[in-house]
Amino acid sequence: MEEIIRVENLSYIYNQGMPDATKALDDVSFTVEEGDFVGIIGSTGSGKSTLISHFNGLNRPTSGRVLVDGRDLWEQGADLRSFRFLVGLVMQYPEYQLFEETCARDIAYGPRTHGIHRKAQLDEIVESSLRNAAIWDELKDRLKKSALGLSGGSNAGEKRKALLKKLNLPEHMSANAMLQALNLLYTREELEQMLNESGIECD
Repeated sequence: MEEIIRVENLSYIYNQGMPDATKALDDVSFTVEEGDFVGIIGSTGSGKSTLISHFNGLNRPTSGRVLVDGRDLWEQGADLRSFRFLVGLVMQYPEYQLFEETCARDIAYGPRTHGIHRKAQLDEIVESSLRNAAIWDELKDRLKKSALGLSGGSNAGEKRKALLKKLNLPEHMSANAMLQALNLLYTREELEQMLNESGIECD
């Protein structure tokens, strides 16, 4: 299988050089191949969020490097913006990524950034994405409402819509606490099916 992400001797220190400097990552190395479905497990504060934030350049390594599709995000002359079109990141707290006026506009955000602006085409993408996520019936009459607060205080619905937004955008995807609010909604098989139907193959 083709290698899509390579992490080489990655270390990251918050507030380096300051009295409160904290080493969040220490000499981490691994690879992810095309189609891999990888889970990173650890206690709170163990560096999981810090690690995946390196995959699209939100964090810059203190030492080591991260390669996406064989290219170093931080090499001289690298186009960091282009990497962010390759790797989508679903945040642990979905409200950080739901910023459009309505559910429909939020789900269509990715295609619009790729130059798709025809309403009929965007409407088709939104419906297809919601059907793949098995929430079309739940949201089809609420697409013109705000994307926030549709789940009675739970962030499950928000996280699903944040996930849908990213499924419409990148070639690779990393998710922070992706199943935290979904564990009662999806089995692994159902989640893999949703990803596969959205064009993301899982092994």
